[in-house]
Amino acid sequence: MFELLPGAGVVLPAEVGTLGLGADVRTAVEVLAGLGPVRPLPGAPWIHTSRWGDVEVAVHADPADRAAAVPGEPLVRSVVLSRGGAASGVPGGTPVVLGDVDLFGYPAAEVVEALGDHRPPGLELRAGDGRGYITGVALHATPPTAPTGRRARTAAEAAEAERALAGHEPLWTTERDQWQLLEAGGGHLPCRRDDPQSILLICNEAVARRVVAAMLAAGVEVVPEQP
Repeated sequence: MFELLPGAGVVLPAEVGTLGLGADVRTAVEVLAGLGPVRPLPGAPWIHTSRWGDVEVAVHADPADRAAAVPGEPLVRSVVLSRGGAASGVPGGTPVVLGDVDLFGYPAAEVVEALGDHRPPGLELRAGDGRGYITGVALHATPPTAPTGRRARTAAEAAEAERALAGHEPLWTTERDQWQLLEAGGGHLPCRRDDPQSILLICNEAVARRVVAAMLAAGVEVVPEQP
């Protein structure tokens, strides 16, 4: 069982330990290794993944963070648990619990209703069309009180970019086989394999570049541009 502790982290199964939000990534990787082999994500070395049962666990660090306990060591900003889009039609085999609610064990609509207006800050649910079961949940570190002025805007923009990147992670991990990269205008556009006309548009250009780079590094199929 995985237990989510908003603002603190995720308790891992089998008394492995807790992935703490705000911990340095080296410590988090050591804890994550208690589940099994840990893999840095190709093209995104600030993300490390492991698997337990039907759940893939990804630790997202902030490569720009310099306030870690180890100088130069980034801090954990998000922990993402996912099952892959194909699992949306069935409940999860491994409980992922927030309070007394198994987020992967009941239809998405029932989970959202159970959480009501008390959904904690930093919690993100991914439920596909909302009619099946939740296939992913992310727990983000709650940002500290932001500085004012230009630094505040820069920090907020960087944090938003990291959250957006974490939200697109299934494109090159658990849902990799469902996506292609369509060559277009000298670049690449993510599109669904079963519907090439369904192109995913990412408004933030910097996030879009990082998503495409991660997908290319993970070996997502590239479709040549049509003449």
